[in-house]
Amino acid sequence: MLRGVVTTVFGIFWAVVLVLTGGRFLALLANANRNSELVSWLYRHSDFWVKPFFGMFGLANKAVGDNGGVFEPASFIALIVYLVAGLVVMAILGTQTGWYSNRRVAT
Repeated sequence: MLRGVVTTVFGIFWAVVLVLTGGRFLALLANANRNSELVSWLYRHSDFWVKPFFGMFGLANKAVGDNGGVFEPASFIALIVYLVAGLVVMAILGTQTGWYSNRRVAT
């Protein structure tokens, strides 16, 4: 029971972090309107999760095409790191449901 609660709480937290970092990456890539309240909220709240990855490997933001979009390596690296770290934690918690589990539960 307790493991299920911990797994659920972690899963929700993990999903929020992935939505923030992935949303930031896609919004920058698509040159989303920074004046939009939703986009500015997304940038403000994702900054905490992406900031540790700025300047990593000497990578800098790169312009994408003519639409004004930007490829931000920090948000992409953050998304990958949080995805892998979350999968590892979920595996450690030993969940028996989801696409990453191959265990069968006896009924």
